[in-house]
Amino acid sequence: MVEHHRAVVAGRVPVRPAGEAWVRRRTEYVSWLEGGSGLLHLARREGAAEVVGYAMCHLVPSGPTFDLGEVRGDVESLAVSPQARGEGVGTALLGAVRAELERRGCRHWSISVAADNTAAARLYERVGFRPLVHMMHAPLDTGV
Repeated sequence: MVEHHRAVVAGRVPVRPAGEAWVRRRTEYVSWLEGGSGLLHLARREGAAEVVGYAMCHLVPSGPTFDLGEVRGDVESLAVSPQARGEGVGTALLGAVRAELERRGCRHWSISVAADNTAAARLYERVGFRPLVHMMHAPLDTGV
């Protein structure tokens, strides 16, 4: 996933080394899962043991401004192996997350996508996501 992000942002934003990123991400995932605020879904090809994708969702308070219910699901990660892309794995994972969020009574969910990751944005729009907040980024050391 990190190398995919590195390619998508094409040097415009620093990206951590893959090993360091995974240690940080795994620590975060374990904390959410142990605390009851994480949902993890794995995808395998039928009859195979190998995982070809995963979705990690974090249950978070909806915040003070938007009335999105007490808790919304934030899909923190959706990763599909390059060999399985285009086979519906991402769509199936998002469907599983959505079903679990609905089962838990959530009314809204969210997902973030890098501005240049147009393939992912198309997938998210196909399953119903629409832009809500436009997050902007800038380094502080530019002298501007």
